[in-house]
Amino acid sequence: MKTRAYIYCRVSSQRQVDEGHGLQGQEKRCRDYARAQGYTVVKVFKDEAVSGGIIDREGMQTLLDELEHHKNVPDESIVLIDDIKRFARDIQGHFTLKTAIYTRNARLESSSHRFEDTPEGKFVETVLAGAAELERNQNKRQVVNRMKARLENGYWPFCMPLGLINKKDPIHGKILVSREPYAAIYKEGIKKFCDGVIPTIDDFQTFCNEKYKEHGIVHRMSHSTATATLKEILYTGWLEYSKWSIPRIKAKHEGFISIETYGAVQERLLGRAKPHRKDYSLDFPLRPLVFCDTCGVPMTGSYHTGRSGKYAHYFCRNRKCQFGNKNIPKDTFEKQFKELLSQVKPVDELVDLTKDVLLEVWNNRLEINSLQKTNTENELKKVNNEIDRYVERVGKTKDEILVAVYEAKIKKLEKKKEELEKQLPRNPYTDQSFGTALEKVFGAIKNPVSIWQSDDYNDKRTILFMYFEDQLRYNYETGFGTATLAYPIELINKNPAVKRGSVEMSSSELESKNFAKKHLQA
Repeated sequence: MKTRAYIYCRVSSQRQVDEGHGLQGQEKRCRDYARAQGYTVVKVFKDEAVSGGIIDREGMQTLLDELEHHKNVPDESIVLIDDIKRFARDIQGHFTLKTAIYTRNARLESSSHRFEDTPEGKFVETVLAGAAELERNQNKRQVVNRMKARLENGYWPFCMPLGLINKKDPIHGKILVSREPYAAIYKEGIKKFCDGVIPTIDDFQTFCNEKYKEHGIVHRMSHSTATATLKEILYTGWLEYSKWSIPRIKAKHEGFISIETYGAVQERLLGRAKPHRKDYSLDFPLRPLVFCDTCGVPMTGSYHTGRSGKYAHYFCRNRKCQFGNKNIPKDTFEKQFKELLSQVKPVDELVDLTKDVLLEVWNNRLEINSLQKTNTENELKKVNNEIDRYVERVGKTKDEILVAVYEAKIKKLEKKKEELEKQLPRNPYTDQSFGTALEKVFGAIKNPVSIWQSDDYNDKRTILFMYFEDQLRYNYETGFGTATLAYPIELINKNPAVKRGSVEMSSSELESKNFAKKHLQA
């Protein structure tokens, strides 16, 4: 009876595959060992650029299928590996694969390690498998730390989006640069989407695909890629990576769109953007934002020349409207708008009270999340301990039925572990970022008129979005009339303390806080 030898080789990186030294060296040492033992090498199975932490590998599965097919032949079957690290770099994976080999009437041998079916031999094997897993995790940690350091220094270490490409630089090493013609196409398309010239994501996708044709680009942009392109912050010359708690920072590479354009695009994607005409002017800040109450057409504004000079007016652009030729002086129109803001603005005491309640709700949620996280982590620890116990049992038993039972339990526990990991509370905001946002939002609520008078269009748009639910409409006889307020402003103004004209302390404050807390928690 001859001994059939199946050689298994694995390398974890593409560089090792390209250079060829890793696979060739493993195969040679295994062949030399087989020759010395008098084994007949039947086949060689390889996994190229596959992590040792992965069990379901193509080469390994093909080997197991081969063993299964020949499990009843009279010849003895041996699986040869050069080193335990090449077999698996995970304790559970090591013993799972070893069990799979032994249940197919084959044995595992190595040119650098002797597997012994003794307590001492199993202990040494477990230690070596554990050392391989430790080394893999340490290598992974080093890689993650290096990549995280690159991120913190303003460099993008992952795959680059289509509009950018890595270029070697004597100072920076590798740094992102614009990749043409994609960068030019995206720059034009994103700007048009920001201005409303391209109204939807589908239209942006169509625009890019048409530009692709012009440049002879064969592949086509999908809807998901169009969405990702509009959301890609790397195109601004900034970066962020929330998975590793890397906040938004200025990157070392140059972008081809401004961070302001990016912010406006995100507002549009969230459905928050107000109409923004290309002829927007700070001389007529309400021109693209207010609609005629009579015909529903956006109002416009311009300078009219008179005997004594130029006069600024707002008017309905619809010539068929009964008020189409009626002008409202700019000062009158904008004064009425400021009066509207002053009328709907909540009293300062209620704004401060609501902010305090929101902060209290935030802190309560942090406490709840912390407790949930502790409980979930304790449960995860228990599950991991159970998995370790069953893995140990798999390595100690030769009973196929028990092995199958243990593997089923391990699989069930792994699923439970995955579910628990998904349940771990994740807070996307730090106390500092939440506090900064809180101050900014409530500062705008308390001072809408002063912010509206800013020379920044985005500030004006923020006030409109924050204060009003629907488009503002102007009636030539009654002015702005009653506007539909955004829910947060309406909620603050509905606080029972408003009925008393001021926010009193003691019982009134308690009643107001309870009202605010009830709605904020909801």
